[in-house]
Amino acid sequence: MTMLPKVLLLFITLNSFLLAQESDLAEVVEKYNQAFRSKDVGTIRDLLAEEVLLYEHSVRNVGLEDVFENHLKPEIMEFQDMKLEFSDVRITPGWDLALVTRQYKIQGKFRGKDISASGNETMVWKKVGGTWKLAHIHYSHPCPKPAQSSE
Repeated sequence: MTMLPKVLLLFITLNSFLLAQESDLAEVVEKYNQAFRSKDVGTIRDLLAEEVLLYEHSVRNVGLEDVFENHLKPEIMEFQDMKLEFSDVRITPGWDLALVTRQYKIQGKFRGKDISASGNETMVWKKVGGTWKLAHIHYSHPCPKPAQSSE
């Protein structure tokens, strides 16, 4: 009989911990979103883990410098009049890793051209020294259709 209260207490404690993790992570993801919208690339960089990995179709950026300097920073800075929306946000917290999946819609001008795109984003966050850092980003969106053959 004494085992049941201990198991129940452990379950309640773990559940409370995971709810707190989810709440903390939701705040960090919103910080990332606001930094992206306001072109606060310093905050974006600070939220990335050293070993961050980014996939977008055939593009693969590895490590903080590559992801930040060759993908995120130039992309963020070249957008004008950006409107960014997220839906179907799902946060799956863990002890020191968490998964965030969501759908996105982005509109604006990119390199002078009107852009209206939507797709899916997967983020893996990990705790580094007690702070959530972005360890992996994967964007997927509709691929351009190949030109039709004239045969």
